[in-house]
This record gives sequence, C-alpha cells and structure tokens, in this order.
Amino acid sequence: MMDTIIDAPDGVLQAIRGVLRGLLSKGVVDALLVPMTLPGGSVAPMLVGDPAALDQADPLAPVLPINAARAASNLTLTGHREKLGVVLRSCEIRALVELVKFQQAKLDDVLIVGIDCLGTYKVTDWQNAKADLAPSLAGAAAGEVKPLDGLQFRAACQICEQPLPDGEHVALTIGLVGVEPGKVYLQARDDLAQALATEGRVAGDTPAGRVKAADRLVTARTQARDAAIAEFRGRVNSMDGLLAEFSTCIRCHNCMVNCPICYCKECIFRTATFDHDSQL
Repeated sequence: MMDTIIDAPDGVLQAIRGVLRGLLSKGVVDALLVPMTLPGGSVAPMLVGDPAALDQADPLAPVLPINAARAASNLTLTGHREKLGVVLRSCEIRALVELVKFQQAKLDDVLIVGIDCLGTYKVTDWQNAKADLAPSLAGAAAGEVKPLDGLQFRAACQICEQPLPDGEHVALTIGLVGVEPGKVYLQARDDLAQALATEGRVAGDTPAGRVKAADRLVTARTQARDAAIAEFRGRVNSMDGLLAEFSTCIRCHNCMVNCPICYCKECIFRTATFDHDSQL
C-alpha cells in the first residue's frame, strides 16, 4: 500500500475532487458512483463519467439519503462492461461486501474508494442548517468529532464503531481522522500509485496521530453504543415492553426498502401470510 499526504490549499473538498478527477481522467475508472449535490442542496449518489462534472461532487456531505451499496448492487449485479469506481462510507462498504456474499453484487472491475465518515445527519436537518463543516474536520484531526451546533448525528452514527474504511477490498482510502488540518491522507493500492503521483503529493507513512485519533473516536462511540444497548434492554425487558417498542409499526415497509441487504424479490412480509381473518 502507498501512503500519501495531500496539501489542500483550496479546501479539503477541492482536494478530494481532484483525486477523483484523476481517477477518471487517467482511465483508472470509466465512471464513478459518487455523492453529488442536487438542486435544493441535497446530496445523493450519482454515476459520473465526465471529470468536469465532479465540480458538484460532495463526498464530505454528512447525509446518507440511501445506502449506496444498493445502487452499486443495481449497477453490478447483471454485469457491467466498464471499470467502475464507487465512493463509499465504511457502512456502505460493509453492506456491499455482504451483498457480494449473497450474490447480489459483483466486484469485478470495481474500485472501492472509502472515505472516513465523521457522522451523518437527517437529510432535512442538514438542508435547513446549511452549516460549515470546518469544525467537524478540525475535530477529526484529534478524533473528537462532535455534531455541529443545532444538529444531532443519526442514532446509528452515534454508536458506529467502524467509521474508517478497512479491508483488502478497499483500493483507495481517503483519510480525515488524525490528519493535520488543511491536508488529506491517502492510502492506495500499489497499482494506483502512478495515477495518484502528481505534484504536491508526498509519499510517506500513515499520519502519526491517525491511530490515536481513531482509537479516541471509536472509544467514544463504543461507550455510546453500550449506553444505548443498556437503555434498550431496560426498556424492552418484557412482552409489554416489546409490544410497546413495535406499537408504532404500521407495516409501511420503509425499513425494508432502506435496508441495503433486504433484497429478496419475493418477500413473505409483502404477502397475505400474516393477515388475519376478520373477527366481525
């Protein structure tokens, strides 16, 4: 693996866009599945083949309108002719790996670009806030990522113990945690070294503070996870508690639609199996 530090004089986002443009312009990939800014300020994963279009790319946007593993599954399941790059958070990478195990996605000619996740917010909250990410990026350097003023991380993000991309299937990691402000850390497979070796990028070791900062971030989230589990167990410790927990379920199936590994074409929960005969 090759470790590289990028100077980001025009901002971290611009530096990351430059890396992604390089992957396209140098033919490392033919297209990228990457979060893109939409009219109204929202962000969603889109397939991009034109390097110039990456001016609208925003992989730092702290929202997750869908788990992009589902989109990657749709693009790869039936085969694709071109080299595809997918820019994913760690939770999306894990979901994509599970979909491959279930034969619902393929990684042939797929290059996974993982980016450190600092946490995400509800889409509408982020749109309304229009906040500056600078405090989050500064906190990431020390592994002390707190929600921006007036916002709260999504519950799943508050207890996520794996915010950093990991695994042999990750070809390129874009690191923010434990990285000096104004810089971006890249860890790339050796075969990507030439494509990433441009002026202003200095090969070296993993940033000295990355391991310690990551440990600090994971420790805080692990403590939040343990507290959340304890609170849940205290609330759902009887049949009445369990019934109360599910009392708001109206079988809208939104949880199934949004779950990236809920993929069955014929689903028992969408049939009449659990319907009851009328008592009238």
